[in-house]
Amino acid sequence: MGEDGAGLHARVVDALGRLIVEGTLPAGEPIVPEDIGRRFSASRTVVREALRVLQSKGLVAARPRVGTWPQPPEAWDAIDPDVIGWRVGGPDGQRQLHDLLELRHLVEPQAARLAAQHRNRDELSALAAAYGLLTDAVEREDTAEFAEADALFHAALVRAAGNALITQLQVPVVAALRAAPEPTAGTLVAHSRVLTTVLAKNADGAESATRRLLETVAAYH
Repeated sequence: MGEDGAGLHARVVDALGRLIVEGTLPAGEPIVPEDIGRRFSASRTVVREALRVLQSKGLVAARPRVGTWPQPPEAWDAIDPDVIGWRVGGPDGQRQLHDLLELRHLVEPQAARLAAQHRNRDELSALAAAYGLLTDAVEREDTAEFAEADALFHAALVRAAGNALITQLQVPVVAALRAAPEPTAGTLVAHSRVLTTVLAKNADGAESATRRLLETVAAYH
C-alpha cells in the first residue's frame, strides 16, 4: 500500500529538518524543490507545504524569485518540539540535552513555588491525576506509560504556576522529557514530594522538592 499524502508530508518535513540540523543542507546553499521531490518521490505540492512548515520553525527562509535557503541555528525556533527533537538527535545532541536540563532547573522549581501559592484547582487535579498514572506505571513496570504520565505531570506543574508566559514553557519541558525520559527507579518518591508540598501550600518545600527531583534526574543523565 502506498504512503498517503499526510504521511509523506510528515516524512519529508522530518527528513529535511534533520538534514538541516545535521548540516547536510547547510545555510548558504539553496534548496532545490525539484531535487527534494525526486529524492522523496514527492509531488511539488508536498514539497512546497513541507518547506512552509520548516519556514514556520525558522529552519528555512523563502525569498521571491531567489529561492529557499536553510537558516543558521540562531534563526531556529529553539522551543519548537520538532526542532528540539532534531537537535537532540543531531551532532550537538548532548549540548542540547544539557541546555534543556538547565532550562528545567530554571523553570520548574519556580513553577512549583507559584503552584503552591496560586492553588489552581484544575491544574492541581491534573497534577494529582498524572501522579496516579505514574504510580500505576511503576507497578506495571511500564516505562512507556511512565514516560507519558511523567510528561503530563511536569506539564501540569508548569501550567499550575498560573503565569501565561511560564505556561508556554511547558512545550520545551515536555520536549525535553520526550528526548530524555526520566528514569522510573528512584524518581517516584521525588515526584510524590513535589505533589505533596504543592498541595500543602508549602511554597518553599515545593521549590526545594522540585530541585531535588531534577538533581535526581541529572544524576541519571
